[in-house]
Parts: sequence; structure tokens; C-alpha cells
Amino acid sequence: MKLVFEKNVLRKYLLMIAVLLLFFAGGYRAFNIYSTYRSYDSEVNAIEKSTHNNMHNVLKVVIDEAHDVIEYKTKIDSMTLHRLMIESMTFDEIYINIVDMNLGEEFIKILDDVFDLSDVKDKTFITVGTKDYVFYCKSNIDSDKYDHLNLDSTYVTWEEYYSHMDNPEVMKIAFEDLAMHRTEYVILRIDGVYPENRYYTMDDVIQDYHENGMKNMDKYYILTLGVITDTGDIFGESDDEYLKQNPNVHKLYIYKAVCLEGYIKEYRPLLKSFDQSMSAKIIQVRNNTEICNGLINLFLVISTIIILMIVIKSLDDENIEIQSKLDKPD
Repeated sequence: MKLVFEKNVLRKYLLMIAVLLLFFAGGYRAFNIYSTYRSYDSEVNAIEKSTHNNMHNVLKVVIDEAHDVIEYKTKIDSMTLHRLMIESMTFDEIYINIVDMNLGEEFIKILDDVFDLSDVKDKTFITVGTKDYVFYCKSNIDSDKYDHLNLDSTYVTWEEYYSHMDNPEVMKIAFEDLAMHRTEYVILRIDGVYPENRYYTMDDVIQDYHENGMKNMDKYYILTLGVITDTGDIFGESDDEYLKQNPNVHKLYIYKAVCLEGYIKEYRPLLKSFDQSMSAKIIQVRNNTEICNGLINLFLVISTIIILMIVIKSLDDENIEIQSKLDKPD
């Protein structure tokens, strides 16, 4: 009788242990799923952040390089225009053209030769003027909206010039900031869409690329400035006269706006490789997570089967014992 009692107690303990193990396994699995989700999410975020930073750095270098190239070409064009004016015209003729605004065919031809855009692949817009007037505009942008700005032996005030733009206020700020050396970096949008009524920064363009890829890159233009001359004018006047601004200086301002799209396209394969690398890393993390989850699930299934077998065996033993008691004669 004592032996039977001990067996019954043992079975109860085994059943309790089996139930506890099942509860423990279920709780462990729930905790593991939560931990795996947090770990997976954390790893993916780290990969995305690292990729974002790498792309940001590359785009920054690309845009910086584009700015430097465009600015260099603008300076070269300015020096070429300066040289051709001196070689082809007298100072009196130059004065008549850029001060009296009596634009002659010879001067226009020089401008056309310097700013020949027939072989220029990047979309470009040229604006040349003095402090008060714009007298030359040229572009290779395939759009009727800029035709009226391609001045032909005439001139307009800067205010009139800005009024033809999609966002006159921002355009005025951008051009004047460059002329007054308040900034060295101006990015415009050809469609006149500007955040907070300001021109764009490098970070704005990079953020747009992260969100939309190449979709809007054809709308961004880097604006640069060349001046004849940096320290005075073509007539030899200096900017400063006796520690004050010289009112007799007649500078020429050459603005060149060039589309960023072509420069970014050159590095598109590299930028796409970051996306591909990020996707591959995320897939690897997901696969590792699935393998880990699969092994845990397999362990839990095997453990559950073993526990159920113990429970079933215990119940069978108890049934056999009960049946044997019932079969004994009184």
C-alpha cells in the first residue's frame, strides 16, 4: 500500500513538472519572439542608418564637386569674356555697350561665342548684367517658358527679370546673396517650389534624394557667379576709393545655373550599390533570425512531445493500476 501511495505521489509530481515545463516553454517562446523582434528591428535600424549616412556623405561630395566644377567653368567664362572684350573692342565701345546700354552686334556676338550652349549636355541657364540691368540671357532648357528671357539686343531691370520667374522673391534673394558675398552656395528649383520661401541647401537636395531617388533631381540647379572683375571693373576702376565704395565702378555679373541631375547620375551606380548592400544585409539578418527561430521552435516541439509522452505514460500507468485493483477479488 505504501508503494502504491509513493507511485501516485511521484506521478502527481511528474504531471506538475510537465505542466510547469509547458508553461515555462510557452513563456520562454513568447519572450524569445519579443526579444527577436526587438533585436531584428534594432539591427535593421542600424543598417538603414549606416546606409543613410554613407549615401549622405557620397551625395555631399558629389554636390560639392558639382558646385566646384560649375563655379570654375563660370570663372573661366568670365575671364574669357573679359579677354575677348579687351581684344575686340575699345574702352569707349565697351562703355557704350555696358554703361549706356546701347548694345551692339559685335558685343552680342562675343557673348554668343563665350556662352555657346550647343554642345553642353547639362541643362544650363546664363544671365549677364550690370548692377542695374540684365542684358543677356541664354539657356538650353527645352521649355517655352524661358523664351521671353532670351534677350535680343535689349535689356531689362533686375526687378523685371525677376518678375518673369516662378518665385521672384526667392530668385532676387539668391542672386543678390551671391553678388553681395552673403553666401557661396545657392541651389534653385526650376519649378519655383521653395521651402519657407528660401533657396535650397545641400541637405534639402540630399533629403529629397533619400525620399524620392532621382525623381526631382532634374529640377535642382546650382547657381554660381563670375564677376568682371573681382576687385573692380573692366575699365581699371577699383572697388574701394579712399576707404569707401567707388561709385564709378561698372561691374559685369555672369550668373550660370546648371542642373544637378547629370552630376548625380554619374554616381548613380555607386548610390544604388548602397541600397543593394542594405537590402542584402537586411535579408541576411532576417534569414539568421528565421534560422534561430526555427531551431527554437524545433526544440520546443521536441520538448513538448517528450513532456506529453511522460504525461501519457503516467496516465497509462495509473489506469493500469486502477484496473488491476478492480480485477482483484474482494
